[in-house]
Parts: sequence; structure tokens; C-alpha cells
Amino acid sequence: MNRLLAFIATIVFLSGNLFSQSASISPSRFYYKLSPGESGTQLLRVTNNGNRSETFQVSFSNFASEGNQGKTTVIDEYEHGCASWLTASPAFFEAAPGETKDIEIRLQVPSGSEGLSVRWAVGQVRLATERKALEERGDNVTGMQIIQTFEFLFHVFQTPPALENMREASVLSFRDVTGPNDAGVVLRMEVENTGRAIIDCAPYLDIVNSTTGESQRIMNRAFTVLPGGKREVNFRLPEDFPPGRYSILGIIDYGSRTDLAGAELDLIID
Repeated sequence: MNRLLAFIATIVFLSGNLFSQSASISPSRFYYKLSPGESGTQLLRVTNNGNRSETFQVSFSNFASEGNQGKTTVIDEYEHGCASWLTASPAFFEAAPGETKDIEIRLQVPSGSEGLSVRWAVGQVRLATERKALEERGDNVTGMQIIQTFEFLFHVFQTPPALENMREASVLSFRDVTGPNDAGVVLRMEVENTGRAIIDCAPYLDIVNSTTGESQRIMNRAFTVLPGGKREVNFRLPEDFPPGRYSILGIIDYGSRTDLAGAELDLIID
């Protein structure tokens, strides 16, 4: 039985690589801004890039994001979830090779008080392919079918208009975390969403050489932080960064019209 389980695991692993090349979805994030009792629809595009027809299914789950690493956990019941508010039309469909299907993702916000808070969920686009039983049958293989299932994920965020401008963020820490095996300087910043709205953060560094006055900006990848959540982001300076004394301002642009979050660090690079 162990040999059989290992065989199935190998099939799943290899097919996962093939699947990533044979289908795609767009976009990966949906943002709704609906008041209680309202509904809205956006389009998800699913493309079959493979050479045979495939069957897809769309479903929804709630998720939580704990810690500061940006990792999410799918859960059934969640006070901030909105999976039960979402429907896909069609939810089950077939796409021919090279065909793109437009799927309506509809969010219906309840009219009660639960519709007054920020909510989020994750959508799953699943591909299922059935394979016939193995030709070689032994004691542990009797008419078995291997069903390969893979998923693309997209995130859904719902913010009531009344909370749209309630964005706040703060930088909890900004420090040098360069390790002995790092080729260049590594700076780490931890950000907390202290507001009531979901924030999309654009992090960057403004670096000024304290001796020459020369300045430069280093950008980093954008990320999302849910209300009450935290996120850690690393900046890696180029390996050939010139030696000197620097004043470094770590900035988080979180979408506020008037405010930025930031922290300053003095650094000597030998």
C-alpha cells in the first residue's frame, strides 16, 4: 500500500507542473465596495492553454491570515468571511483548447449589520481529470481510478463605502537583519493595519548618503494587509552598494490621500 500511495503522490506532483502551464485565470484579486443589501458582479477569465478540452469548477471558502508572513489558512466558519455571499455563474463548465471563458463572480451583501464590516474570501478554480485504472492490478489495486485535482486561487475583498477612507497603518519596526551568509545588506520592516479597511501597501526605501547628499529610491513588491493584521517585508540592497554612512527612510504607501507610514534608520556600510 505504501508503494501505491507513493505512486499517486508522484502522479499528483508531476501533473501539477503540467497544469500550471495548461490553464490560467485573471484577475487574481477582486475588490467590491458594496453597501448592505447591494450586490455586484465582476468577471473572472479562465483560459485553457492546453491541447484538450478540460472541465473546471469554481467554489469559495473563507480564509484567515495570521502572523506577519502573509500566509493564509482556509477555514469553514469565520467572522470576517464572505464565502457564503459569493456565487459563480457558471460554477461548472468546459473549455476547449485555447478557449477563454468569462465567469460572473457575484457578491450579495446581506442587508443586516453583518454587511457593515469588511469581509474577505478566496475563490478556487479547480481542474479535475479522471484516469482509468492501472492495467497492472495487484492485491492492493482493484478497479481504482486516480482523480487529479488542481486549483488556482483568487481573493475577494469587500469594503463597505462607509469604511473606504478608514485606512490607517503603522510601522512597528525597521531594522538591519543582515546575516553572515547574506551577500548584501538586508533591512526588515514590520507593518500593522491599524484601521478598519483593507490596505494595499506599496513599500519603498528613500536612501540618502549622509556625506555626499546623493539619494536614491528602492521599491519592493506590493502586498495586502487585512484589518488588524501585520506583515513583514524585507529589502535587500544591491551587493555592490557603495560604502558610507546612510540615512534610510522606510516608507509604506497604504492608499491614504494624506498620510504615509514610515520609520528611519541610520546605517553604516563598510
